[in-house]
Amino acid sequence: MHPNHYHETIKEALNTLIGVNDSIYNSIVNISMQWELKEFNDAVPIGETHQLDFEIFKHSSDTNIQLLIQLIGKEEETFDNLANINGIEIEEGE
Repeated sequence: MHPNHYHETIKEALNTLIGVNDSIYNSIVNISMQWELKEFNDAVPIGETHQLDFEIFKHSSDTNIQLLIQLIGKEEETFDNLANINGIEIEEGE
């Protein structure tokens, strides 16, 4: 494989990991809204949006949420390692 193609394939893998991170985060939010944040979720009018800080979920007592948070941590570690060893910087939205 040509080094340039290899580098581009690593970039594609990093972008895939960004999507994986987003999907896991969305799952954390959705699970939380059905259990620990259900009252909040029920009180928010339809169509209204809110930004939820990731720190909220780190303090969850839900084992499922904690497992997903651990998975995000591992995914972020893998992303950082791949980017560092290959000298790649991915800008948000790239």
